[in-house]
Amino acid sequence: MNAGRSTIAAALAAAVWLTLVPSLIASEELTRAKELYRSAAYDEALNLLDSLPSVSDPSDALEVREYRVFCLVALDRKDDARKAMAALITADPVFAMSEAEASPRVRAMFTEVRRSILPGIVQRTYMDAKALFDKKDPKAAAEFDRVLVLLADPDVKGNPAMNDLSTVAIGFRDLTNALAAMPPPPPADSLSGTAPKPEPVMVAPVVVSQPVPVPQIREEREWDGEVEVTINANGRVIAARMTKPIHPVYDQQLVRAAMQWTYKPALRDGVPTPYVRQISVHVDTRPECSVRETGPCRPPAPSR
Repeated sequence: MNAGRSTIAAALAAAVWLTLVPSLIASEELTRAKELYRSAAYDEALNLLDSLPSVSDPSDALEVREYRVFCLVALDRKDDARKAMAALITADPVFAMSEAEASPRVRAMFTEVRRSILPGIVQRTYMDAKALFDKKDPKAAAEFDRVLVLLADPDVKGNPAMNDLSTVAIGFRDLTNALAAMPPPPPADSLSGTAPKPEPVMVAPVVVSQPVPVPQIREEREWDGEVEVTINANGRVIAARMTKPIHPVYDQQLVRAAMQWTYKPALRDGVPTPYVRQISVHVDTRPECSVRETGPCRPPAPSR
């Protein structure tokens, strides 16, 4: 029995060791890459960082990305450095470069890249939170909290496109928490003799301005797509995304246009409330046709 236990213990120890070895190697190689960088051996440091095995420790993984940025800037590979910065910011949107490690030049470039991509990260984080909310997943509350943390960031706070998203995120987060805290419904037998609670009266938003852009597509054919817009309690679109893509070029046009659409807000029991709306769009780029929101164009029959 003791021999069996010893064998199992040895097997477990070996498994743990095999799990730790790659992480230990990666950590040692990261330390070596940092030393190479500090000795101005930028190409060698970059090659070593690019050849590292998967880094399981989150802080080490961020350091790998950070030192890749340092090396690329030092080698004057500006475009690659900006892409590496974008990858770092996407991996950790609240990451800030240390003044002790990063030069003013690197920090200035990092801030510029961060300001350009952070609004898109906020929008995606909001959409992920909204998808969880739609599934009635209580994890949505934490995701909406992430949205609010990002919205409070100085690199986002002054962006006018983000002004109303905070109010909507707070509303959805509080609603998620309220739904999670609600007691389960009583058994059907206990409801006898009680009047049913009336359902809230919901009135959908009414279009004020919803122009569909003319497509800049060379192909002559038809497409059907769908765009989802989140409308705040003031009737303004605060988020838009393609739920059924049409064409890469036109999708960008349509999302930009959708962000300018305006509505009379949705009403919940007479009170303005946020609303998510799906809008179908039919695009026809044949010369005799045009963009339509409803039925397809019927071109004239060919002459005989």
